[in-house]
Order: sequence, then structure tokens, then C-alpha cells
Amino acid sequence: MKPERIAIKIATAEMIKGCGGLETSAMFCRVSKTVLSENQSLGCPSTFVAIDVVQDLEPLARDRDGWPHVTRALAAGLGFALVRLPESLPSDTDLLLLLAKLTKEGGDIASAICAALADHVVTPTEARETRKQVREQIEVAVQLDAVLAAIEAEGGR
Repeated sequence: MKPERIAIKIATAEMIKGCGGLETSAMFCRVSKTVLSENQSLGCPSTFVAIDVVQDLEPLARDRDGWPHVTRALAAGLGFALVRLPESLPSDTDLLLLLAKLTKEGGDIASAICAALADHVVTPTEARETRKQVREQIEVAVQLDAVLAAIEAEGGR
């Protein structure tokens, strides 16, 4: 099985765990716990979770790390990173605040990289911490983009 397919199986298992297990998951979708078990099993290489089942179950697994599990695995398999859109749109008066946050995150990234390179070796721990800073900057950039898109759609303010 290709790595991307294995990732989908693992993500399916994580989604099911996030819903409370096979029995609980089966109560919230159209398939049985037997089908869900096959969908998550590496021993069943030709059976995958249906997209409508993902739509039913993923929202219920929101509290489990890595959420949305299957959607994220599908995006990664296609070469994309998944970024959550802001739930509420900041106002255009937040533009300067968002710019400040974006700049701060960029500075945090630069500081983390410089600290990591001080001994000429970037460790996995240093990479993980730096990636956290990068993800935070991406989230702020998405918020900023949403504000600018709203201004653009309204024809200016």
C-alpha cells in the first residue's frame, strides 16, 4: 500500500477514536462498525472510508489532536497543507494588529532559526519548535487575508 493510503487508514482510525470508538462512530454515520473497522484496517488495503462518512464523523472528532484527521491526510497526500479559516472575521480596524502579529511571528521564526543554527546543527526538537512558530505565522496570514478579501469584496471601506 502506498504511504498516502496508509496515512488515510491511520487518519481514519484517529477520527474513529476521536468519536469514541467503532460503536459510537457507527451510531453517527450510515455504515456499521464492521465497515468502519475495515476502513481503518491496514489489513484491508482496498477498503476506505466514504466521503459522506468523513463528513458525518470528522466534526465529532474535533477535540482529538490532528483534527480534521482524514481531510488533513487527503490534503497532505496531494501536497497541500491544511489551514483553518478564521471562525469570525476580524474588522478592517484589526489590520494594524494583524500586521504586528505577522511581523512578531516572523521575528520569532528568525530567532528560532538563528538559535538552532548556533551550533551548526538543527535538532528535531528545534525543528519542531520552529515549525510551531511557522504555523502560527501562517494562521495570522490567513486571518489577514480574510480581512483583505472582505474589504475587496465590499469595494473598500
